[in-house]
Amino acid sequence: MAILTRRSVLRSSLGLAAAGALARPHITNAAATTAELWWVQGFAQEEDVAFKKLLADYERASGNSIDYSIIPFAPMRQKAISAITSGVVPDILELADFQFLPLNAWPTSSSMSATSSNR
Repeated sequence: MAILTRRSVLRSSLGLAAAGALARPHITNAAATTAELWWVQGFAQEEDVAFKKLLADYERASGNSIDYSIIPFAPMRQKAISAITSGVVPDILELADFQFLPLNAWPTSSSMSATSSNR
């Protein structure tokens, strides 16, 4: 364990302050005001109405805007696959589907068996 001295604490504090001062303009410039969102259509119309109300409440509270698309499930799968393979994806994509497992979302079965055999 490292011994903390007054000089080491001051040196670390100055380093963090300098890093924060240099990073602040980049973080501020990276703040987006509009996000693109693809959402799967609900099974009942009330789901979509509640989702739109949720987005309106968020936009009003945060000042940011969300450009959303509500898409039925089957077309969303096709659109998501083509977006991921082309590399042009939205900021937020809501799609709970296991079709993306081959795209290395989780470790492959061979890497899982290698780690489990080491235990």
